[in-house]
Amino acid sequence: MIDDKARLIENLTGVRSSKLNYYVELKKRNREIVIQNRRLEIIHQLSRDINIDMSLEMIVQRVYENLPLVIPCDFLGLITLEGSELRLVATQPPLPCNGLVVPRNSVLWETIRKQQEQVYLCVAGDGKLLEELPVRQFELNCLILDPLKVKQNIIGMLVIGTREKNIYSQNDLTFARQLADQLAICVQNRRLYEEVVQAKREWEEAFRARVQMQAQLIQSAKLAAIGEMAAGVAHELNSPMTVIIGNAQMLQRELEPEHPASQLLKDIVTCGLRCKKIIQNLLTFARQEPPVVAPTDLNEVVERVLSLVKYQINRTGINVCTDLAPDLPRVAANGQQLDQVLINLLLNARDALEGVERERYIHIRTGVRRDENGRRCAVVTVQDNGQGISPENMSRVFDPFFTTKEASRGTGLGLSVSLGIARAHGGTIEVESRPGEGSTFTLVLPLEEGRS
Repeated sequence: MIDDKARLIENLTGVRSSKLNYYVELKKRNREIVIQNRRLEIIHQLSRDINIDMSLEMIVQRVYENLPLVIPCDFLGLITLEGSELRLVATQPPLPCNGLVVPRNSVLWETIRKQQEQVYLCVAGDGKLLEELPVRQFELNCLILDPLKVKQNIIGMLVIGTREKNIYSQNDLTFARQLADQLAICVQNRRLYEEVVQAKREWEEAFRARVQMQAQLIQSAKLAAIGEMAAGVAHELNSPMTVIIGNAQMLQRELEPEHPASQLLKDIVTCGLRCKKIIQNLLTFARQEPPVVAPTDLNEVVERVLSLVKYQINRTGINVCTDLAPDLPRVAANGQQLDQVLINLLLNARDALEGVERERYIHIRTGVRRDENGRRCAVVTVQDNGQGISPENMSRVFDPFFTTKEASRGTGLGLSVSLGIARAHGGTIEVESRPGEGSTFTLVLPLEEGRS
């Protein structure tokens, strides 16, 4: 009875009610402290764990892992300002629309222009002005749009969305602002890191292009010296060859055709004339003259070049066969430059056959065809059954200084220069290759209309 009276007095005086309210308030306050501590932990973790070499997708994923514990969050998005475009670059949950450009009539642009955060309420998950965000897909009803600022410059936007309605408090907005500030620093640091890495990469590449260039220049100077020496040797050989041929012809005229020495003298004259032609071709190829375009017979180019390099090819056991089209129309070209192209193609074919154990051959063909535009073109095809070109190198075969040969055997300029010559003549060089089966290079040169 006494206890009942005491309980009745406490109820009437409000003592019990005050205790209940106190404990409810205390519990609520403790919950807010826990949430606030978790928010601080997220900010601290963001500043501690986020590395500048992490992708934006990884950064957003790391933030999203604990975010729903401290703020209503069913969607997290990161938008960056790139020049005059806003792009959705990372989301959680992940979306296939990453990289989407935000249209100018979007609410997001309004937030950028105002440079201040705002809460956007979607009507029943409609979001007509936010088609670039998954408002309908995730049934979002409330969004926090918070610009990313670095020294008063807008570099992007943080988007936090939830399915709940009218849920975000002022404390939520304050936390979103703090999170946006930290993310802005992460994004800016990453951009600066990318710029530094790109500058370092360009510097290293330039340093490699310079070292390689110096080596190539040394090699080019060596080749030029060898070429000049060869031209001098050819000049020195030209005079005695003239004497040998002339004396042999004089003796040949004094002998009867039936004389036993007549055939020997004929062989001397024939071989002497052949040597003299090779020397003349070598001098023509080495001569530095302004390029002169004239009607040129591609069959003669093939025969002239073969006289220079056929020995180098044949002595390695490679069979050279030709299939030259009769009555081949002449092309308007510089003969010396075409010599250079064909020499490069033949020597490359020879090198591609090195180490091949099956019967090796180089097949040279000439002919006429029409290109994709219907123009008549003369073609020279050099085909080998060598090692072929790997798929990853096919797109680089014409790049300057690109070579798969040893440094002492190639400069990587042959095909690049050859393609330049072909294009200067209005043509091109086509390449087909199968690894392990061989390669085919085709020089294509346009024919003048009406020329037969």
